[in-house]
This record gives sequence, C-alpha cells and structure tokens, in this order.
Amino acid sequence: APELAKSLTTGGRSWVKNWTVFDNSYYTDMNKNDPEVIYLSTDKVLMTDPSFKPITEKFAADQAAFFASYAKAHKKLSELGSKFDPADGITGV
Repeated sequence: APELAKSLTTGGRSWVKNWTVFDNSYYTDMNKNDPEVIYLSTDKVLMTDPSFKPITEKFAADQAAFFASYAKAHKKLSELGSKFDPADGITGV
C-alpha cells in the first residue's frame, strides 16, 4: 500500500505517534495528517461516514468515553473466547 512507503520504524509506521501509550490520540490526531503515522482509507472514512463520524468525534473529545467503550468491547470479546479454523490454529507460517 502506498501509505506504508517511507516507513520510519523497522516494523512499519504506527497509527499513533506515541504508540506505547494507550489513549484516544488515534481519534484526536486523525485530522493532523502527520507523515510519521499511518492512516489507511478505512481509518479516514471514520471522519466522514455518517454512522462513524459521531463516534469518532465523541472519542476525540472524551477520552473517558473511549476508555469505557473499549473496556466494554474488550470484556465482551474476552468472554466470547476464540474459535480457530482449523482447530489447531494456523501453523507452518
């Protein structure tokens, strides 16, 4: 993808500038077009799609709301567990 060109780190670019901190900067920094971070078309649509834009704006303005939504989703995903296909997982990669 053209967005991955000129990566500034060995593993590629991050979606946020300070990738070792868990916060809402993904949402607050979206409009900055920082060349050191990566934004794919699927990220950019969050700012314009009528269904996603209100959520994106809410999470940018209110880190506590982002944390609360993240915690709820993380808990739900953790409780549902994982189902692998094939049952033994992907091997030999």
